[in-house]
Amino acid sequence: MVTDRTFPARPGGSCDPGAVTAQPDRPDGPAQPDRPDRPARPDRLGSLGPGPGGPMAELRERCAPLSFAPLPGFATAPPTAPGWIPLARIADPGDPALDRLLDARGDEPPGPRAVHTLRELLRELLFATAGSVYLSGAAPQPSAQRYLYRIGPGGIDERLLVVDRDPVGDRELAPAFVGTLAPLVELVGERTRVGSRTLWSYVVDMLHFGMMNVARQLGRDRAQAWRRAEELAGHLFEAGLPRRSVPALVRYGATDDQVWGVRGACCLDFTDGVHGMCLTCPVLDAEERARKWAASDLAGRK
Repeated sequence: MVTDRTFPARPGGSCDPGAVTAQPDRPDGPAQPDRPDRPARPDRLGSLGPGPGGPMAELRERCAPLSFAPLPGFATAPPTAPGWIPLARIADPGDPALDRLLDARGDEPPGPRAVHTLRELLRELLFATAGSVYLSGAAPQPSAQRYLYRIGPGGIDERLLVVDRDPVGDRELAPAFVGTLAPLVELVGERTRVGSRTLWSYVVDMLHFGMMNVARQLGRDRAQAWRRAEELAGHLFEAGLPRRSVPALVRYGATDDQVWGVRGACCLDFTDGVHGMCLTCPVLDAEERARKWAASDLAGRK
């Protein structure tokens, strides 16, 4: 939703590190020409699916100039090299893979431990889904066997999404998305004793911020990108994604770039005693949120 609360804005300043899924960086290259803010028809996907330019070639090309675009690798078939494990294995309660990732964060409080582990596992998949839906109107159907990881001593080194069929629209995407992520989200919640509805809310938040981050970097209408994310979220709820809370769009000024999101679920970073509450924190009061916005550089294409 878009709130009617308006805060004064001031351009410039340093970016709040907690303002997005990861701190938004400045583009390394020139911005791409803007395109009309309307979703493409799924039957005009071109090279978004398997094709001559490789899987998801158009998405990769359009995200290449963006400084914040955490995409996984893409392939048309699972890798044959050793060392890759599918999401299905990490979500298997009898497999030690998830416990090893959680143990690596054993010094963190339960909330950040759960959220950071989910971010490590899902950020690239969620950004690819959000970016593809926002830019093209469709995304690859995920599968627990077709999203794979290569895990090294320091954590996850590589992520790979197998795209062996054409991307699909929201209604067809939603059941596969929820079904793929559900075992993992539920297991992370069980292992960390963090409510699974809170973790699902974090997933929904990441889809919203993924679309709005693309809009921000391309100089597009952020509110329109947010509405597109709400549309996708609606289909996910219909497909069975547990609904606890939803993120909201807050307006800080009159122009299109004077808006940013507030999470539906707190990332809980502030509970570690090191981080403070960020601009997107739903626990933050309005006055402090306005001050954080004024100190950020989230207005404009930066």
